[in-house]
Amino acid sequence: MSRVLVIDDSPMLLELTVRALTAAGYEASGAQDLAALDQKLTEGPFALILMDVNMPEMFGDDVVEYLRKQKGVTAKLVLYSDISEQELEAKVKNSGADSYILKSGGLEGVLGGVMGLIGAPALNIPVPPPAPATAPAAPAPTAAPAAPATGSGGLPKAPMAAGGRKPRILIVDDSEMTARIIEADLVSKGFEVHVADTADKATKIILKKQTRPDLVLLDVRMPNVNGEQFCRFIKSNSLFKGIKVLLCSGENVEELQRICREAGADGYIPKDAVMGSLVAKELMPPGAE
Repeated sequence: MSRVLVIDDSPMLLELTVRALTAAGYEASGAQDLAALDQKLTEGPFALILMDVNMPEMFGDDVVEYLRKQKGVTAKLVLYSDISEQELEAKVKNSGADSYILKSGGLEGVLGGVMGLIGAPALNIPVPPPAPATAPAAPAPTAAPAAPATGSGGLPKAPMAAGGRKPRILIVDDSEMTARIIEADLVSKGFEVHVADTADKATKIILKKQTRPDLVLLDVRMPNVNGEQFCRFIKSNSLFKGIKVLLCSGENVEELQRICREAGADGYIPKDAVMGSLVAKELMPPGAE
């Protein structure tokens, strides 16, 4: 079982964490208060419950005792906070929680911690039942009605690129986990996505017309790629004049603005932003809603 429940009073952090876990393959859901927590517990058992420590209505370490003694929960109970690691370790010991995850590790730290505690998510692929022996031949397929142009969460799906194809995005990031989260979000919104963790791989993708992206999401600080130099390479080559470059980074705003000015990037976005909507807006034709 790979069901995970996240408890956090911050709607933004709750949504980002649930989305990251879902993109990684877990069946994740969230609760902001005790009422929502109780409701979620009626929906079935969880493998792991991740709890923010400091919330206005409750403390995560108090919830551990409530879940264990009053609700009989057997899931892994994990405290999640930005307090010092020493203080968090003490809360785990005193409350009887199974472990803790530091908020300073970001979404990647959450995913790594969850995976370390309950393993990689199981792939539940439904198998269709066998057709009856006397089943009639299937009719010729007909064109399905067009689906509404919205992605998950009601966000707009990607606009079509030239030639009627999906807009093509290249993610350049040395973190496989980060790239996977962003890729899943963008694919669900109708983009064609390619991923590269080195400048060499990224260059090969850009050089081929079949894979040349409309937009590059470029991490700035990577061990094996100098994002600033790679941005200059794209922007100084006339072959790639149609490619937009967005810096996708946790760097401070002043540094990102400097790189945009000096390397010619088209803009920047934080890694934990809602990637699909921002990228869709960036690729939307002028004047389009």
